[in-house]
Amino acid sequence: MFQIGLQCVLAEAPVFGIAGVCPAAEQFARVAQQHQPRIILYSLALDRDLAELSAVRRAAPDSAIVLWARDFSSELAHQAMQMGVRGFLSTTAIPSTMLECLRFTAIGEMWMERSLANRLLHWHPVGLSRRQTQLLALLVQGLKNREIATELGISEGTVKAYLTTLFEKVGARDRFELALFGLKNLGDVRGMSMASDPRSDPKAAEPLRSLVAKRSFPRGSVASRGSMRRTEA
Repeated sequence: MFQIGLQCVLAEAPVFGIAGVCPAAEQFARVAQQHQPRIILYSLALDRDLAELSAVRRAAPDSAIVLWARDFSSELAHQAMQMGVRGFLSTTAIPSTMLECLRFTAIGEMWMERSLANRLLHWHPVGLSRRQTQLLALLVQGLKNREIATELGISEGTVKAYLTTLFEKVGARDRFELALFGLKNLGDVRGMSMASDPRSDPKAAEPLRSLVAKRSFPRGSVASRGSMRRTEA
C-alpha cells in the first residue's frame, strides 16, 4: 500500500522514481549503497531511535535523507539534523507538500513544515547529568522519593535536593510536569535498571543529547542554505 501510494504521488513529478523499497531498517544501508539515490525517504516507523541512520549516511553520503513520521519531537529533530538529515515530512502531508519537500531536499536545501520550525525556534536544550537522568527515569516509573532513594543508594534528602535542581533546570512546576518532561525526553523507561550498580546497562544512564538551535525560522518559512523559502505546509 505504501509503495502504490508513493508511486501515485510521484507520478505527478516524472523527475522522481522509486529506486527501491525497504521493509526493514537493516536493509536501508545496503539498498542505499546499491542505488545511491538522490533522496532517501526514511520512515521512523522502522527505526524510531535512528539506530541505523548513521550506516545509511555512510553508505550513501551524497543522498538527501528525509525523515517520514506522523510527528517529530524537537529533540529528535535536532539529533537528526546533526546526523545530516535534510528534511522532515509528516505522514499526513498532502501530495503537493510531499513533492515540495522532495524538490527542495533534492537540491541540497533544508525543508521542514512550519509547525516543526516554530517549535525548534522556541526549543531550549537541557543537559542532564548521569544521576539526574537516573532519577528522572525512576520518577517517570512512578516511584516515590523513598523508593528512588533506595534504588539509587542515596538518602531521601539527597533525592529532594536533586528534584529541586531538576525543577529549576527543566522549568517544571511539580512532579507531574517533570514526569511529562521525562516521558518526552527519555522515551520508554519501563524495565530499565537505574541502580548505581556498575553491572547495570550503561546506556540506561546516558545523559540526554542536546543541540542548540542556531537559526531562527520566521513564520511561514523554512531554512535553506542561508536563505528562507516559503511553504504553505
